[in-house]
This record gives sequence, structure tokens and C-alpha cells, in this order.
Amino acid sequence: MIILNESVVSPILLKVLVEQQIPVLEQGQWGDTITSESLNIQDDTEFFKSMGLEQRVLTNSENGITVLGHFQPDSKEYIWSKLLKDKSEVRKLTKSLYPDFHFQDIDLSMIDDLDKGQIPFPVVIKPNIGYSSVGVHKVKNEQDWDVAVAQLKEDLLHSDGLYDSEVVGSQTVLIEEWIQGEEFAIDGYYDQDGEPVILNVFKRLFKDDYDTSDRIYYTSKAAINEIYEDAIRFMKNIQTVLPLRNYAVHFEIRKKGDRVIPIEINPLRFAGAGTTDLGYHAYGMNMYEHYFAGTKPDWTAMLAEMDDAIYSFFFAEVPLEINLEEVASIDHEGLEDEFEQILEYRQLPFQNDRSMSIIFYRSEDLDKNRQLLHLDLLPYLTIKQLALT
Repeated sequence: MIILNESVVSPILLKVLVEQQIPVLEQGQWGDTITSESLNIQDDTEFFKSMGLEQRVLTNSENGITVLGHFQPDSKEYIWSKLLKDKSEVRKLTKSLYPDFHFQDIDLSMIDDLDKGQIPFPVVIKPNIGYSSVGVHKVKNEQDWDVAVAQLKEDLLHSDGLYDSEVVGSQTVLIEEWIQGEEFAIDGYYDQDGEPVILNVFKRLFKDDYDTSDRIYYTSKAAINEIYEDAIRFMKNIQTVLPLRNYAVHFEIRKKGDRVIPIEINPLRFAGAGTTDLGYHAYGMNMYEHYFAGTKPDWTAMLAEMDDAIYSFFFAEVPLEINLEEVASIDHEGLEDEFEQILEYRQLPFQNDRSMSIIFYRSEDLDKNRQLLHLDLLPYLTIKQLALT
């Protein structure tokens, strides 16, 4: 069953929902992009009655957590989700697993009065409740602090109204150790016995030390082999402090040597805006079918069949400095020409949350990805002409 937000719906997800007649609860403003007649749409009462029968629930947008809290505030799914959305609470929960990891939270209104001499730089600052990379900033030293705090406040101002308060909250800021190493994003779930199941393995690319964007993630045989066992071990460790069961997660971890540290654990969803579908293009993984059926993929067989290419997604967003109301159109054909082996190009309704498009593509190595990390997206935006008075 799924709490479905219409704004960005994966066509692969939609196909599974129709074919398997998965119970659907509509959330958000539904337009003309989805033909709802073929979906198994249920009203609130029917949907949440089914949820009480131990069915696995999923969301395609974290705004669905707000709906869950309204109708099922005492459910394990909501209690777990609310906890996992609070980054400070997650750090406290996992402190016994990572006793040397430094973090602290502070009210946004008091951050300007914080004694910078007491901050163990380098650190990362971010909203305690957040989504994607909204408001996330790396701070190398005391000299960078004031600029980073100002940028954080500006990011939260720009995102105000785009997300529910349970998705991005601007009242509390988390200051934590700058985690070194390679970053990975994992989609998975805990089955009915609480055993971890991995459905996707992505590696993240950055253009420099300060980059926190979600522009490019990729997967490959090498990337999967690099982190798979560590990811399973991490999921088992989390199970020792939070008994998750029949529960989907999207989490991010960093690995340096033998040290693996979590960045965050996102509840009841896979990689956002349908980017989880990279696994479908790279190794034929239909993560939705596995999750709803409670089955496990055969990673040994999939890896044996994979080639040595790099499979990536490029997440194109309207830059934060551009007012969305000033954007007239996006040159999707021009942006598409920047890629060589496109597997799928998805146009997104940028008016909702700055998301312009997702491009799934294949390349022989990482050279093209490193080039695309620096691609300026402004030339693909047509800005409205202001009327002269």
C-alpha cells in the first residue's frame, strides 16, 4: 500500500501499482498527469484499516508522513518515521553504536550567539528535520562559519512553503562532525522478521569539498561490491536499537577505511523523486515489486549479468538564486543534448520544488560525470521578461 503524492510519480512505480492493484491513498493536488481510474484508490478509512493488517506501507513523498501522523499517530510506522526524521534523535539513538561521533543541536534563533571557539571544525550544519540537501552546508573552519549560517537561513527561507514542517523544519539546527570518506545511498527495507533487504546501491559524486547537491549518483559492479556488506551490517546494527519490521528506508552512509558512519536514515521511502529507478535501468531491479511482495533480489545473479559500465542519474534543479515565478520554461531538448547514452529522460514540474528533470544515462567511465558536475544549468532556463512601467 502507498500514500501517493501526484507531483512526481515514477512511471515504473505507477505500472506496478496498476498491475498489482496496490491500495493507494491520494495525497496532494492531483492533476492530469495520472489516469487514476486504473489505480486501486481507497478512502482514508478503508486505506488505514488495511494498514492495520500488517501490510507494508510506502510513500513516494515525505509529505506522506504528515498524512500518516494525522490518521495513525499511534502506529509503529508513524512513531518510527517521526523519530527517523529527527536527525538529532537519530544521533542520540545510535550513540551507543558510534560513541566517538560528535554532534549537537541548537535553536536557529540562538545560532548567531554560539561561541565559534567551541565548535570542533570541520563540521556540517543542517536543519534537524530536512529533505534532500536543503540547508546542508559544510564548514571547514571558523572563518567560513558566518557565511555558511547565512546561506542556511537563506535556503530555509527559499524552501518555506514547499514542504510540510515534518519534512523540512527550520527551528532547530544540527551541528555535527564532518564525516570523511566515500558516500553511498542505499534503498532497502526490513522484512516481516526484521531482516534487512537491500534493493539499491548508489554512490554519490561531488564537484568539490563544499558541494552538497544531489546532482549525480551512480551505480556499478565496483560500487555495489565496495559497500554492500557494510550496508547490510549497518542495517543489522540499526535493528538492535530500533526494531524496524515491514518498513522501507533510504539511508546514506560514508565509508573511510573500516569506518562506516551514517549520515541520515529516511523513513518509508526510497530515493526521492523516482531516482530510485536507476536500479531498474542498471540491473533490472524493480524495487517496488520486491517491497510490496516482501521478496529479496538475487544480488549474486544480478552482478554476474552486469557489465562494467557506469549507470547514473543527473538530478537537474532550478538554482536557488532564481525565483521560480520568473522561470518561463526549460529547454529540455538542449539539456538532453549534453548526454550521450540516455536511458530515460523525465521532465519534472519545476514549479513545485525546483526539480527540472531526471536523466538516467550510461557511460563507460566516470569522466562524463565529472564534467556534468560542473554543468551550468542557467542557459537552459528561459526567464520571463518583466513588464516595463
